[in-house]
Amino acid sequence: MSNVVKPPAESRDPLVPDVAQAPDHPPRGRTSSRSIWIALAVLTLLCIPGAVLLALGVGLSVKTVGDPSIATGQYYSAIKSQDYATAYSYLGSRLKTVLSQQDFTRSAQHNDAVSGKVTGFSFSGVPAGNRAIVDVTVTRMNGNTYTVHLEWRQEGGGWKITALDRI
Repeated sequence: MSNVVKPPAESRDPLVPDVAQAPDHPPRGRTSSRSIWIALAVLTLLCIPGAVLLALGVGLSVKTVGDPSIATGQYYSAIKSQDYATAYSYLGSRLKTVLSQQDFTRSAQHNDAVSGKVTGFSFSGVPAGNRAIVDVTVTRMNGNTYTVHLEWRQEGGGWKITALDRI
């Protein structure tokens, strides 16, 4: 006698469906999937204006938070570290048409050779608005200090130098 238990003769394989057996639940109709698609469409249409308003809000806050004093500090930090390509990137598009990056770099390097590199800078009282004129006191390695006048305007989502009297 064998210890193997055999299934009853009327049992069927659970992986193979029995076609003759009636389903335990009613078949799904097209209305339930149609309802899901309608709900998804309504949800999507409600989210699009929200996403647009969020994007506009973020854009406006970036322009407001990133003020000319931050840009001035970043510009002169680049000048101080002699990273003239980064400093040049703060120039506005109109100014770049009259001053090439090569000329800007050459002028900055000439100032470094004559007076020594920039060792410090300071500014205060940066006005708010779409246009700001910032007076920067620059100190060079030879001890000389001078004032630079930078005009900043918002351009392309950030602050750019639109006029300067020296580097």
